[in-house]
Amino acid sequence: MLVSCLGMVLPRLAPAAVEPGYTYVEAGYLHTDFDRHGDGSGLLAGGSYALNRNIHAVAAYETADLDHGADYSAVSVGLGLNLPLRPGLDLVGRARFINADVDRPGDDDETGFSLEGLARVMINPQLELNGGVLYEDVFDSNTALELGAVYEVVKNVAIGAGLAVSDDVTRFNLGVRFYFTPPAQLR
Repeated sequence: MLVSCLGMVLPRLAPAAVEPGYTYVEAGYLHTDFDRHGDGSGLLAGGSYALNRNIHAVAAYETADLDHGADYSAVSVGLGLNLPLRPGLDLVGRARFINADVDRPGDDDETGFSLEGLARVMINPQLELNGGVLYEDVFDSNTALELGAVYEVVKNVAIGAGLAVSDDVTRFNLGVRFYFTPPAQLR
């Protein structure tokens, strides 16, 4: 249902000829609420690199101090496929390998994966809105709805915020993103 709603609304919001960027690094604040492990705040760092016009590599690291003295950390790496539907509107699919750890008695490292499908739309040359569905299978399987926005405050520097909500985990992030111009052969 979300995908069909996005499919009807997003094409009408994409008048800008600017394309979403896929080569960037980012860092920021992360607040996560795990139903099983409590909630906590921490940092995230990550990035994306356009390998060609339609494929990009992604990587991220996040860490948080949770309630009751527990610590959470995760590293993810993966690949994404971006399909332009029209100028300023891309459908994106990503698959990631994830290694996560909750330091608490009885908990071990867990490995798993995530699959993500989202739409990225440029409202104007400075503002991107995005949204979609994220499925993760690390400690438990979890499906979340994601919403986000990225606003370029000066050339190649943007602030962004995101929210992912599911039955088991709620995540909010706020950060800064630095875009890099891809090599000429990618344009």
